[in-house]
Amino acid sequence: MNAYTYITRDGVLANMHTANMSHLGINLALGNWQIALTYFLPIASCIFGAAFSEAVKSQLSKSPLHGDWRKFALLLEAAALFAVGCMPLSLPNILVTLFVSFFMGFQLCLFRTCLGVAHNTTICTGNIRNVGQKLYQVLTERSGQSLKTFLTFANLTFSFAVGAVPGILFSARYGGKAVWLCSGVLAALAWWIWRCEQKR
Repeated sequence: MNAYTYITRDGVLANMHTANMSHLGINLALGNWQIALTYFLPIASCIFGAAFSEAVKSQLSKSPLHGDWRKFALLLEAAALFAVGCMPLSLPNILVTLFVSFFMGFQLCLFRTCLGVAHNTTICTGNIRNVGQKLYQVLTERSGQSLKTFLTFANLTFSFAVGAVPGILFSARYGGKAVWLCSGVLAALAWWIWRCEQKR
């Protein structure tokens, strides 16, 4: 998503909220109130997105629908990103950034752990820490399981960079509609969860 907004929205990174926090503080200190607001709004949007995710989880958990609630949440996110692809490039960047940031906050709450360890699907720093910790376990335990766990977390972490490559290429070629690729991936993931449930 960062690759998409970077190419189609004049270098905007919609999901770099650690950097946004720093820019917010810097511009507040410099008295650049209007610029500071442009960094604050995506952060606020992400917060509301996370709150919305919890609300969706609460409602779907009570509903008669069976299985993992996250597959329905993924379909909702897929529909939202499809809508982003329908937005004209003439639309102000801040509006698109707010919408994308909202659903990045939403995404943050869907998959929180991997192999029992806290994991983020939209933030890298904590994941890089996990890779370092798992590397230490490989060096000290020297077991096949620790190596497997290390490789799993390394793959998850570097998938951010790997995913940016097709993101840039598709965005450069297809413009605003490139986000439909993300929409399709989310829909496929929802289908995969459903298929796994059917096999149980």
